[in-house]
Amino acid sequence: MQVISTGSKALDALLLGGVRRGLLYCVFGASGSGKTQLCMQLALNSAMANKSARVFIVDAKGDFRPERIIDIYKARMDGGEGKRGKGGRSKHGNDTYMNSGREGESGYNADINTIMGIMDRIYVQRAYHVDDIFSSLRDVDSMYERYDHGVSFLIVEDSPSLFRLEYGSKSAEGHFRLMRLMHDLALRAVLRNTAVIVTNGVASSARDEHEGVDTTVTDLEMKERQIMDRSVSMFAHFKVRLERLSSKMKDEEGMKAIVDGSVFRATLLQPLVKNNKALFKIVERGIVDI
Repeated sequence: MQVISTGSKALDALLLGGVRRGLLYCVFGASGSGKTQLCMQLALNSAMANKSARVFIVDAKGDFRPERIIDIYKARMDGGEGKRGKGGRSKHGNDTYMNSGREGESGYNADINTIMGIMDRIYVQRAYHVDDIFSSLRDVDSMYERYDHGVSFLIVEDSPSLFRLEYGSKSAEGHFRLMRLMHDLALRAVLRNTAVIVTNGVASSARDEHEGVDTTVTDLEMKERQIMDRSVSMFAHFKVRLERLSSKMKDEEGMKAIVDGSVFRATLLQPLVKNNKALFKIVERGIVDI
């Protein structure tokens, strides 16, 4: 079973080694909690690890930015968090990052060719309606037939929000169609040996959208219950909550944590493990350990 690293050893350890092909992951959190950044990092890592496989992203929110993947790659090649490469500033006034390249080839051209090769293996489709998501999955299926190695990594960004928008949070039909989507994604993960991640936002309370109030949740879960939770969670092999820490938050011992706004916490809710939390940072070169 192949594993995709997140870029953070702590986060990889929380996920029992990293993101594995053949499994379905549900990652949820409030806006700005690092969900999209994590997906872009994983997309880049997957495309770099296997030049024969493809990454497919269904973007239901419009937050996915291919240029961010390029920025992560450039910062890695530069070896720092904002250190300029030898190119200084480009003709467009932007910082230019480059490595030495292959012998006889300028670093700039080597980087451009490499980046173009990586981006050619990452496919993005924008979904504006629920039907668009199911249509995208048919395109994914065609890629399994077209390419020998198919799709190694499938990301579906913020799809439950579309279901809630079109059907409402209490619609039985909406929940049924969302469960069908999650079931189809789980089958593709297992049968096609694909790593699948579904990202989700959070609802404002612990009210189960289909059955009423769930009195078994804690105060923290009440604030960060994911959208249409039960319809999403029942098919996920891993369920992870992300949150951005601030200087006003306190750590487990009651002492104020010293953070600068770039520190994030991941909590593994499913499966149940003893050490279910990990801290990481998001910097220019992507996700790193603190």
